[in-house]
Amino acid sequence: MTETATKLNVRERLLETAARLFYEKGYTSTGVNEVIKQAGICKASFYHHFKTKEDLLVVTLEQRHDRMMAELRQVVSQGNTPAEKIGRVFEWLGSSCSCGSSANGCAYLNMVSEFRDGGGRVRELVKWHKGVVRRFLYELVEAHFRGSGKTEEEMQDIGDEIYLLAEAVFAASPVHQCTWPAETAWRIASARLGLDG
Repeated sequence: MTETATKLNVRERLLETAARLFYEKGYTSTGVNEVIKQAGICKASFYHHFKTKEDLLVVTLEQRHDRMMAELRQVVSQGNTPAEKIGRVFEWLGSSCSCGSSANGCAYLNMVSEFRDGGGRVRELVKWHKGVVRRFLYELVEAHFRGSGKTEEEMQDIGDEIYLLAEAVFAASPVHQCTWPAETAWRIASARLGLDG
């Protein structure tokens, strides 16, 4: 194995281990030494790749964002109409939020509870991520209502309502560990999209 490949492997192991521990235990409860030990690397390797634990967290959240958005785009591609695409989002929420892999809820909302500084870079990253998701859903809503005569303000209101319903699924599913939050949210979203009649 080349030195470059080894360095990349070390970085990937660090990121994978940290993402899992930060999600399972929380950022504050996870120490750098635990990440290093579970990743099977030496301390010098950690500091070669990341200056601080927060630097490591930021990269794990950026990677999580990229994976999630790629997954969402793949999920909505299975719908034939904008309304079907929004429905696929709620199906995805139901299956991903109620299974064991997401038992601790939304990783981004969890970080908001750990980082009190509203202007800090972790909180800003969470806000950016949520903004991307909000825009993603709005674009689907806009496509659904295109040509219907609805104003941009009306479509923005509906998009925001659907975004908040998705956030409610993220919050409620880990508590109940079942799909009814997503199913209920989709029923409400369907009514707002005019699909209930």
